[in-house]
Amino acid sequence: MDDAPQALRRRRASTARAQPGPGPPAPTPGAEPAPEPRRSMPYLQAQVVHYRPRVSVLDKELTTVSYHGLVNFLLLLLSATLIRLAIENYLKYGILVSVPGTAIARRDWLAALAGVAAVLLALLAALAIEKSAIPPPAEPGRAAAGVGVAAGEKRTLLLHAANLGFALVAPACITFFAIFQPALGTLVMALACVMFLKLYSLAATNFDLRRAYRLGDARLDSDPLQYASLRRGQLVLDHAARGRAQGASDASAAAAASRPARRPGGIDAEIASVEDLVRGMIPLTTRASFSLNARALDGFLVGGNDRIDAKADALPRPRLRLRATTASEVLRRVATAAGADDGSLSDDGAAAEVLAGRHAGRRGTAPADPDRDLDPDADAQTRPARHAIHYAVAYPRNVSLANFAYFWLAPTLCYQPSYPRMAGPVRKSFVAKRLAELAILCVAMCIVIQQYAVPTLVGSVRAIDTRNGFWLSERVLKLSVISAAVWFLGFYAIFHAGLNALAEVLRFADRAFYLDWWNSVDLAAYWREWNLPIHYFCKRHIMVPLVSPPLSLPVSAGVLLTFAVSAVMHELLFGIPTHCLKGYSFVGMMAQIPLIQLTQWLVRWRGPESGLGNAVFWISFCIVGQPLGVVQYYYTWVKNNP
Repeated sequence: MDDAPQALRRRRASTARAQPGPGPPAPTPGAEPAPEPRRSMPYLQAQVVHYRPRVSVLDKELTTVSYHGLVNFLLLLLSATLIRLAIENYLKYGILVSVPGTAIARRDWLAALAGVAAVLLALLAALAIEKSAIPPPAEPGRAAAGVGVAAGEKRTLLLHAANLGFALVAPACITFFAIFQPALGTLVMALACVMFLKLYSLAATNFDLRRAYRLGDARLDSDPLQYASLRRGQLVLDHAARGRAQGASDASAAAAASRPARRPGGIDAEIASVEDLVRGMIPLTTRASFSLNARALDGFLVGGNDRIDAKADALPRPRLRLRATTASEVLRRVATAAGADDGSLSDDGAAAEVLAGRHAGRRGTAPADPDRDLDPDADAQTRPARHAIHYAVAYPRNVSLANFAYFWLAPTLCYQPSYPRMAGPVRKSFVAKRLAELAILCVAMCIVIQQYAVPTLVGSVRAIDTRNGFWLSERVLKLSVISAAVWFLGFYAIFHAGLNALAEVLRFADRAFYLDWWNSVDLAAYWREWNLPIHYFCKRHIMVPLVSPPLSLPVSAGVLLTFAVSAVMHELLFGIPTHCLKGYSFVGMMAQIPLIQLTQWLVRWRGPESGLGNAVFWISFCIVGQPLGVVQYYYTWVKNNP
């Protein structure tokens, strides 16, 4: 019986030897393949580690390293520090926040209303002055050659000067003598200063438009003051230069007259959105007023990547822009189809052809002249000059209550008879979001000021009285965090939320109210970029007239006078509500001139990438300048009102 199993085992063994080996198992469908066995490197401990030159990660030559993780850590650390300070403040002072305005006396509210009424009265007076100053139109073919100011115009200028003085002095006196609460007084003075600047712009702009109307210059391109100079207190006209310029202008006018006549009965252009302006898609709708002024969008560029570059005006030198034109040129090309002085478009087909050609280039279709798209200056001889002025409302039809009231409400300080306008209805959801942001930020500012700033300022008063320099420095540095927070909250609330909501309600299309001033490499860039309405006003009505004929002052004198005007306005804005006219704001503003020179020298020395100029800006403005000024004004106000 034992032989049978043994025979069976021998037979199975012989059969197994006759079959091939099992080999690797067949892969299961859907399973991952088995990894190959890892080969061992030869001479493991003699492998090369240092095989090429490299730099440390934190070296400035290595520009591809991201510091996103460190930034996150610093933000978390800052948040934890602020939370600790908030807990410490609560444990020390409790809740100090109250409803704003409840502590303001009724007398202050009535005085504030009187100040607002004085401001509105100045606007109505400016309208009456402009209506009385409208001159008779110039006779055809006859234009005055003089550049002096007529007797009637002198009377108008004197009336405007008196009205400007009233618009600023009356609210200032009411605020200084009748309003005790500094915050309410600051609001009244802010409204008065804004109205003063607006009325000045209105008077200056209509002065030029009225002069052109009297001279019969319907195209607004033959200003005799361009060729005048001031000699011994008298305006002297350079007739030779004016004759050459007039000849060139007549030649361009003759070329324009040789074009085929366009059919009458035009329509106006209206900007549907900022994107439509950038892409050149301007819908042609009925009876909408918008400015075709070449300077209305000064500094805005339509780049090859379809964006508006509002910083072009602040660049130290022009950049080469491939396939780029100015946004003003888009408007001027549409204006070439105009057949009326009010800017209405008379030829729908011509305008559509211009825009169609523009879209063809955008879509990739070969343009008519590719070389012109590659060279932004190739068509300098054919496109209108940069100073060409076109408005949808011609003088004197702009002298009306509706026009002046729109300018008073518009988020700008530079008067124009017409402005870029948005098409379509007002976006209610957009306005609601901006107003909600404005309300939330105002509440946040009130909380920060009452809960954190006031206790710090009270401590600073005791530090000044005891002449403890270290204690005062600690108060100023602590206040710098609070003032910076209030500054950023106020900036966003006013320049983004508030002005955008107002622009949407008024359908005001030019909404570049600020640029990225936080990246300023020097103080000059900051003052150009943080408040564009003020920058445009100073450039249009102060700087350019000072350095242009007939005055032709040096640029340094223009900068000095511009900052002097700004310093006076800052002193009135902050000194009168606090009853402290000691020149703190004036000195602080005039000190910006040497600081600008310092930061520009640092940029030339170390380059804009070093960040030294930006660091000096933050230190001088937010860490030292603002908190120190607030401490000075608060200390004086406390001492004057024990």
